[in-house]
Amino acid sequence: MKALLWLLLAIGLVYGFYSGAVAVYEYMQVKDVVEESVQERSRLDRYERPGRVKDDILRKSSAAGINLEERDVMVTEENSVLRVLIRWTRPVIVYNNEAYVSIPISYDRSFNPGGAR
Repeated sequence: MKALLWLLLAIGLVYGFYSGAVAVYEYMQVKDVVEESVQERSRLDRYERPGRVKDDILRKSSAAGINLEERDVMVTEENSVLRVLIRWTRPVIVYNNEAYVSIPISYDRSFNPGGAR
């Protein structure tokens, strides 16, 4: 019985490590998508840029296998500073298509797009 408890604990720890590693991987993927999108759209007019960057982030993250919803991504530009805020969760324990335990992930960065008009 004692060995079974240790085995279950070890499996739980490995699964916890795996879930954390997947969350870190998703964060890095989103970081790369955001930086690429901002760089590609830095030459656009400041009124058009936030919407185009947001659309690019949603499209590219979906292609990378990360399911972000439109409400998860906020892109604003104020005083020539483009701010990208993304908040999403990575489900850890799912039962009947409902997440009972999730890892919250957040990405917040401000950019100063050069070449702004």
